[in-house]
Amino acid sequence: MADSNEEVQARWGLKNEKEVPWDREKGLDADSAEQYRTAILEFISNSKESSAYLMTRRKDGREIMRPVSVFVDNWVCETITQDLQPKTTHVRNDAVVGYLWVGREHRSDWTANDDFRPKVVWMQGQAELVESEDEVNAFYDKREKIKGVGRVHPEGETMYLIRTHPQYLRAEGWEGSRAIVYKNF
Repeated sequence: MADSNEEVQARWGLKNEKEVPWDREKGLDADSAEQYRTAILEFISNSKESSAYLMTRRKDGREIMRPVSVFVDNWVCETITQDLQPKTTHVRNDAVVGYLWVGREHRSDWTANDDFRPKVVWMQGQAELVESEDEVNAFYDKREKIKGVGRVHPEGETMYLIRTHPQYLRAEGWEGSRAIVYKNF
């Protein structure tokens, strides 16, 4: 259990809590973070547990984020998009994208409602826009086999696949306010 502000102040000889170093918000060391790897992967893979948002960049560099469905397979994130969607153009122009997953827990699920901290995961990665109809159909087949959900868009619509390989991930909510960071997948 973490020391109270008063205990930290006394130990460090500090005059007030504004001088207390907020150690509880430092990131976990790599060895400690490893114990959460499977739980975090399960969290981002389960749409009943988290909501996903995709961040892309416009031509002028401004970011935009929108809710998306995402299929996660061994940390690789795949999202279907229509050829006419802005996110399709954004990925063509700038392949660096981000995903944000936010836990679906409700404030009432927490005993300390004044300190509501849902699980949150931010992933930055390198996206590729898959335009091959055969590869898109292979994705639908894979998703149907694993999740029971195949093609949900009407036949005849041109669909592409945004496939993102992670480069950086930051998760919070598993170890209090302490960040868990992964750079190797």
